[in-house]
Amino acid sequence: MSGRRVMAIIRHELRLIGRDPFPVAVLVLFPILAMVFLKPAFKFALVADGYQGANGSEQVVPGQAVLNAFFIVSMTSFAFFSEYGWNTWERLRASPASSSEIIIGKALPRLAVSLAGFVVIFAVGIPLLDLHSRGPLAAAVPLVVALAICLVMLGVVVTALSRTVQQANAFAMAGLVLFGAIGGALVPINVLPAWARTVAPVTPTYWAMRGFRSVILDGTDVSGVLLPVAVLLAMSAVFAVVSVAKFRFDDTKTSWA
Repeated sequence: MSGRRVMAIIRHELRLIGRDPFPVAVLVLFPILAMVFLKPAFKFALVADGYQGANGSEQVVPGQAVLNAFFIVSMTSFAFFSEYGWNTWERLRASPASSSEIIIGKALPRLAVSLAGFVVIFAVGIPLLDLHSRGPLAAAVPLVVALAICLVMLGVVVTALSRTVQQANAFAMAGLVLFGAIGGALVPINVLPAWARTVAPVTPTYWAMRGFRSVILDGTDVSGVLLPVAVLLAMSAVFAVVSVAKFRFDDTKTSWA
């Protein structure tokens, strides 16, 4: 593993992200707009769940942050498929960089984008929507990092399993909607039907929202996120194993071309 080669790929990917900041802007602006409209509805759901004094921001801010973090799955897969569209994949493979160095170099910038998205959404949501956390928000930092790692690794898995960019986008968007709905990011988990609450723990969204609820609504410290962090990292490990087993760098994939 060469840090120099990994950094070269990271710098290249950061330049590409900087040249087209629109996807990153959507990643941040869309949840901010959604939070403003959805906050009043969630107030009544939280009060009915026993959280007197809640104003709705306790659900909508972390919920929208988690939901929109799933866009990083498609952004990660696109980082690979774009090489096929530009006909530069074979050149990248012929470089001294190993397969693991290529994956790490492409994944780390998307990890940084995902983390930055959380920071901006909460930095705006706290003053704009009057978000008050009963526990220290700093306790949620390991949770955010674990979720970002999990979603980036999911993006690598989607790339490994997809033959076309359309398949990758379909998987990513389906995961965003399905995991967001079942995992409690769209609406509080307690208002979901019984079958949804039963299967919710298989989604990264559920564990992320469980950790945020523990800190923001229940007032726990970092101990309240230890289990969610452990589960998210375990999911990341599973995704990594699947990626190693299924990612074939000599496979022919179809991008937009």
